Amino acid sequence: MQEKPATAERTIKLDSTVRVRFAPSPTGGLHVGSARTALFNWLFARHAGGVVVLRIDDTDVARSETRHEESILEDLRWLGLDWDEGPDTGGPVGPYRQSERLERYRAAAAALLATGHAYHCFCTEERLEALRAEQRAAGVTPRYDRRCAALSSEEAGRRLAGGEPAAVRFAVPAAEVAVDDALRGVVTVGASALGDFIILRSDGVAGYNFATAVDDAAMGITHVIRGDDHLTNTARQLLLLRALDALPPRYAHHGMILDPEGGKLSKRHGATSVGEFRELGYLPQALVNYLALLSWSHGEEEILEPEHLVTEFELERLSPSAAAFDRGKLDWLAHEHVMRLDPEEHARRFAARLPAGTPPQAAAALAAAAQPSLSAYGEAPAFAAAVLEPPQLDEAAVALVGGAREQLEHLAEARAVAAEWLEPAAARALLAAYREWGAARGLSAKRLLMPLRLALTGREHGPELHYVLAALDRATALDRVREALDRADPSSSAKGARP
Repeated sequence: MQEKPATAERTIKLDSTVRVRFAPSPTGGLHVGSARTALFNWLFARHAGGVVVLRIDDTDVARSETRHEESILEDLRWLGLDWDEGPDTGGPVGPYRQSERLERYRAAAAALLATGHAYHCFCTEERLEALRAEQRAAGVTPRYDRRCAALSSEEAGRRLAGGEPAAVRFAVPAAEVAVDDALRGVVTVGASALGDFIILRSDGVAGYNFATAVDDAAMGITHVIRGDDHLTNTARQLLLLRALDALPPRYAHHGMILDPEGGKLSKRHGATSVGEFRELGYLPQALVNYLALLSWSHGEEEILEPEHLVTEFELERLSPSAAAFDRGKLDWLAHEHVMRLDPEEHARRFAARLPAGTPPQAAAALAAAAQPSLSAYGEAPAFAAAVLEPPQLDEAAVALVGGAREQLEHLAEARAVAAEWLEPAAARALLAAYREWGAARGLSAKRLLMPLRLALTGREHGPELHYVLAALDRATALDRVREALDRADPSSSAKGARP
């Protein structure tokens, strides 16, 4: 009697609880498309009270790096996507790095060889490349011509004994493969689209589809939720699971994220990795909210916290259609989440982005000024610099300031007798008194405030003026008014605008 393949771990007493997995490859950072797939799996499992398995697909030895694994795990944690089993937490079906499971794959491949579901392939890479070139020239889809499938077991054994390197190929049946997809219904994939693919390379390392199929069975994965670019892979994995006498999980293939023009999302459209959005200062809950709404319908409500997403998530409401990445929509959602933050938390995040040595009074005033307009905290340095950096006045600004000498000198006198730092409320009161003084003299708000804004910042637009005054200490504010007036009329510098 033929011994069962090395998938016996699936007999571990894992109850009927939903078990999903996210299996990133540590060959780079966490792409937003992969993060969305992880999010859908996480939401599905958390909604169902299930288990999230983190499995590291690091069989690509040449490209896999520990630093990428660490970065991916850090980004997942930042997003709030935790896991119940994984390389750092352990679990009943570990190890959770595929590079540490190679003997399991080799044992499973041996079982497939013994049952006739696989065969050794001795073709060199040079022959395979020549075959692919010939097939492309003939206008046909490249696939293996099954030359080595005709070898007898005796000849294969003799060549192996002689030390000839060989890969192991899966013998794909001629029939179509029917994928019962939770979102798309039954999708058929023809055998011609698959070809006899390699499951074990000549160096003993498992191919992606083989390692995935063996591990999904061994780890008791009940549902696989991923992008529709994996449909052909799913057909391969289904064939492997049948040959291994293992129960397949339920598959659901959601649509991909595309760029606004319908192409692959790339760097030319800005940030594409979670790490980049993190560096730009987006709130994790905002990015989670946005990614959840790509391919998932939820009526008219759009501002959703993670707890709400878990409660509302239903797999059947995922769309199989592609979704366009809309940076404007992300920024709108991100701003809404910034507005929901506690002011103290917002001020802390804002201040953390400012240059070292920024006075805390200035940081607090500017944080309050920025909250109604901010989408990401990476915008904080530029927002603050527009107020804190010395103003640069052009000729038009100098002329406007020069025509407002009386009102600016009055404002300077009032600021000179006030506290060194003004709270925004105190600055607002100072400006209110300034406007009353001007109104009594027939001066419009524009004639009062625009010259003051230019003298303090050199810009016509910016935060509300009381926040500007609160962000500048007394000496700085008075120096800027004096310097602006001196530029407008150098002969008056002896008088000065600073009491």
